[in-house]
Amino acid sequence: MSYRSSLDRLVGQSGIVIEGVPAERHGRGVIKVAGQLWSAETDWPHPLAPGTMVLVMGRSNLILAVLPEGM
Repeated sequence: MSYRSSLDRLVGQSGIVIEGVPAERHGRGVIKVAGQLWSAETDWPHPLAPGTMVLVMGRSNLILAVLPEGM
C-alpha cells in the first residue's frame, strides 16, 4: 500500500490565482486549490494574473509549482 500526503494529492488538480504569480519563479503568488490557499511559483514566461485557472504541476516543500491550465 502506498501513501500519498494530502499535499501530494494536489498535483494534477486545477486551481485559481488569487494573488498574481510572478513569471519565471521571480517571486510567489497565492492560488486556491481544493478550497485552500497555497503559495505558488511558475516557470511560465508571463505573470499569472488573478482569476487565471492553473494546473498544479508539482511542489517544493509547501510551495506549489503551477502552469496556466490548457498549456
